[in-house]
Amino acid sequence: MNYVDTAFRQLALAWKLYDYALDGKIDLDELDRPLIFQGGGMVLVLPDKVLDTPDDLILALQNNLVITFGAAAITLNRCREEAGHALSDEIITEIDQFIGVTYQIRNAFAHDIAEPRWNIHRARYARLYEFGGIRIDLTDVGTKRFEYQDIGGPDVLFLMKTYAETHLWP
Repeated sequence: MNYVDTAFRQLALAWKLYDYALDGKIDLDELDRPLIFQGGGMVLVLPDKVLDTPDDLILALQNNLVITFGAAAITLNRCREEAGHALSDEIITEIDQFIGVTYQIRNAFAHDIAEPRWNIHRARYARLYEFGGIRIDLTDVGTKRFEYQDIGGPDVLFLMKTYAETHLWP
């Protein structure tokens, strides 16, 4: 549970950077220049012009957002494991439902964090999940590409973290 706050702060930062770029507040010429990092016996040289257009910047930040969302989802699931909450054989209680859907979101990102895809083959997981006022319907997602609206929007992951902090590791 040491890294859940960090993962969600990274996700919030990714959203802020994306919004900042959409508002045209990032100077691509200033950002996309050569850069050298040195220290600890290491030298890393990053080239300039890795992004050709402002649209390339938006796409890069969208990709960053997907990756940080996946990292936050994976971390949230790992925290529930660390808190001693196993995946139940039967999904009955609110906590069972939280655990089941968190596990499924984690699975969508775990095999390809940049292009997440649902992997719900078992009827037990293809269902409506309801907990703490959150409703997520995974009845028909099957193996389609993950989309934020599948879970009710990107804000739902933040709501899930709040639920976990209240009910799984208070």
